[in-house]
Amino acid sequence: MNPDHPSVARAGTDLLDALAAAVERARSSELYRERLARVAVRRLEDFLALPLTTRADLQQAGVHGTRAVPLSEVCHYGESSGTSGTTNSVWLTRADLLRSARAIRAAHPDVFAAGRIILNRFPFMAAPAHLIELIAQEGGGVAIPAGNINWDVPFPRALELAHSTGAQVLAGLPLEPVILAELAAARGLDVARDLAVDALFLGGAALPPALQQRLARVWGARVIELYGSTETMLLGTSCARGTLHLETDLAHCELMPVGPGDEARLVVTTLGLEGSPLVRFDTGDVVRGGPPCRCGDPRPGLVVLGREADAIDLAGRRLFPYDVIDAGSAAADALDSAVFFVVVLDDRLLVRVEAGRGGGDPARAAEARLPGVRIEVERVAAGMLLDVEGLSRSPRVYKPVLVADWRRSGRRILTVDEGLIEWPRPTWAEGGRWLMRTLRTAARRRRLGRPRDLAPVGER
Repeated sequence: MNPDHPSVARAGTDLLDALAAAVERARSSELYRERLARVAVRRLEDFLALPLTTRADLQQAGVHGTRAVPLSEVCHYGESSGTSGTTNSVWLTRADLLRSARAIRAAHPDVFAAGRIILNRFPFMAAPAHLIELIAQEGGGVAIPAGNINWDVPFPRALELAHSTGAQVLAGLPLEPVILAELAAARGLDVARDLAVDALFLGGAALPPALQQRLARVWGARVIELYGSTETMLLGTSCARGTLHLETDLAHCELMPVGPGDEARLVVTTLGLEGSPLVRFDTGDVVRGGPPCRCGDPRPGLVVLGREADAIDLAGRRLFPYDVIDAGSAAADALDSAVFFVVVLDDRLLVRVEAGRGGGDPARAAEARLPGVRIEVERVAAGMLLDVEGLSRSPRVYKPVLVADWRRSGRRILTVDEGLIEWPRPTWAEGGRWLMRTLRTAARRRRLGRPRDLAPVGER
């Protein structure tokens, strides 16, 4: 066995016992019944000899294939979002959920405390939304269930809830505070001044330093990174110094080198899951280990770069979503903006930015994050990348009705569809602006589609 294997330094009797128990639990599932039938983990070498579990294995096992307990013990079913191309299923017990929820609260007792209001914008098909609710139910705050993939809580309503309730924590995807801040500015509000939010609890996508710094400054709030997956549940959160620390009581992590550098693929064995335990699961995530954190937490720290399948080979370098979003956010910040979109072209990255009032050099800021990569910055008009006006016209959703009394004031409904959803009617001016944005975007798409189009860019 390689003595430099990342697992070796953490090996010990406690770890071996935990790994053996994880193998024993997993053996109860259809996925592992034959694979682990004659496995005994007495030494670390025994464990490291086990084959990796891939996403293809999960797919082949089917919806119930990872379930290791009777349905009578399960309280939650979840599916991955399909960002890797397919969805995977997970079955969780109440204890599974509680372990992750309690680990989050224990790591951040000042953020999740009694009486503190949490605007929970995580999509409710994803486990983090339910973890936030459990944290509140265990005394860690007051949760407002306002998942962002719900028509009944569109972005304008979420902003109103944050403002009217005095929410101190915004929990959601990293793009959530960007959109809410833009929407607030359009309404004459300053999120740092007019809202009580002092913590942004964000996960589900890359959250590199440039984006974290921008969000912290705009909101006047601490940014906490959440990392995990549907299949593994919680893997870690970041400390006050910004280091993402692994939850070693919930998961055993191995770093499998993927090249000559310090990048590695993350392989996880769940130590805290009973419902759908996994043994040596290849997450497909590429990470980078870090030195001991000065916060004093002895647990390993990681930088999550993104999925290996999402890697971008450009200018002789391999880039990950973390790298590209970091450069894009740095370019936008130089123009006092958080609204940007990156297009990967054959010979360069095109960073489109809704420019604010900043006077910095966006290209230099981006290139400082990605030396040697050609980066072109295109400044576009407000509303070209993020239509705040359109978000403000989100549909209204109602309780289903099958009877409409036209003798009373209110909506005159004729169909079940009308009873469920009321779509906004744009004015002629709003329709004209939408058409202009659509035509400009289509024209830009055509120009970029031409081979090696290096013509000057900009809104025309």
